[in-house]
Amino acid sequence: MIPSPLTRSAPAGRVLWLDRAKGLGIVLVVFGHAWLGAQAAGLLPADRLFHTVEKLIYSFHMPLFFLLSGVTFEASARRRPLLRGARDKALRLLWPLLLWTYVFAAFRYLAGGAVNSPMALADLFTSPLPPQDHLWFLWALFLIQMLGLVIAVPGGRPRPTWVWLALALLAMAVVSLPGLPLGPLTVNAALHLGIFLLGIWLARAGPLPSGMPTRLKALTVFVVVQFISFGLPENILAFQVIAATLSLCFVVMLNARLGVLGRLLVRLGQLSMPIYLAHTLFTAATRIVLFKVTDDPTLHLAFGTLAGLIGPVVLYYTVRAVASPRLLGF
Repeated sequence: MIPSPLTRSAPAGRVLWLDRAKGLGIVLVVFGHAWLGAQAAGLLPADRLFHTVEKLIYSFHMPLFFLLSGVTFEASARRRPLLRGARDKALRLLWPLLLWTYVFAAFRYLAGGAVNSPMALADLFTSPLPPQDHLWFLWALFLIQMLGLVIAVPGGRPRPTWVWLALALLAMAVVSLPGLPLGPLTVNAALHLGIFLLGIWLARAGPLPSGMPTRLKALTVFVVVQFISFGLPENILAFQVIAATLSLCFVVMLNARLGVLGRLLVRLGQLSMPIYLAHTLFTAATRIVLFKVTDDPTLHLAFGTLAGLIGPVVLYYTVRAVASPRLLGF
C-alpha cells in the first residue's frame, strides 16, 4: 500500500495539521460541556445567546472527531489481520467505555446534590450500554470501525479512492431515509458513519490544501455555512451535510503552523483521548468548588474550561510515571 500524502510520516511520526485540528476540537468539547453545565447549574439563562453558542459548537465539533478518526483509519487497519484489528479496536474503545462509566457513576454518587445530575446507590451498577453522557462517542466509533475493518482489510489491494467517497455519500443518503429502525445503540454510529468514511477518502485524496488564500476561503465557507444552518430545517440530511462541510473547512483552516499556539494545539491534540475521557470530572469539580465563593458565570466558564484541559493532562502524566496510561483508557 502506498502511504497517503496525509498519513505518511511527519515530525515524530505525527500528522501535525490533524493534531492541531484535534487540539482545537478538544478545546471546543471542553468549553461546550462547561457551557452546558453552567446553564444546567443555573449560572446561564437558556436565552438566545446560550442556544446560539451551543449550536455553533455542536454543529460540527463531534463530527470533526469522526472525520479525523477516518483520516488515520485505513493505514492503521491494513497493517493487521482482520481479527487482530477488531481485538485492538475493542480494547482501545470498549475498555475506557466500561471503566469511565463507573468512574463517573462513583463521582456522581459521592458528590451527591453538588452535581447537576446526582446518582443513587443503585445506579452505580448501571450498564455501560446505552452509553452515558459523552461516552457515546466511544461506542459509536467502535461500531463504525468494525464495519470499516470489514470493508478495508480483506484483499491484497486497498479499495480505490473513489469507493470511499461513494460509500460516504451512500451512507449519508441511506441514514437520511425515514423509518430506519435506529435505536440508542446504533443511532449515533449511523449519523456519523458517512463523515467517518469521508475522512478515509480525505486521507487518500491528496495533500490537504494549504496557503493563506485557501485558509481564508475555508474560513469564509465555514462562517457562511454556520450562518445558513440557523435557517435550515433540523433533519438528518441537513445535519450530515453541515457537519461534513464545517469539519472539512475546519481542518483546512488548521493546516498552518500557527507558532506557539499551533504547538500548544498539537500537544492538546496528542492528548485528546485523556482529555475527552476525564474532562467532565474536572469541570464539575471546579464548578462545585467555585460555587462556594462565586456564581459569576464568566469565572465558572474560564476556570471550568482550564480545569477540563489541564486536569486530565496532569492525570495522564501522573499515571504514566508509575504505569501504562492505557490502564485508564488513555
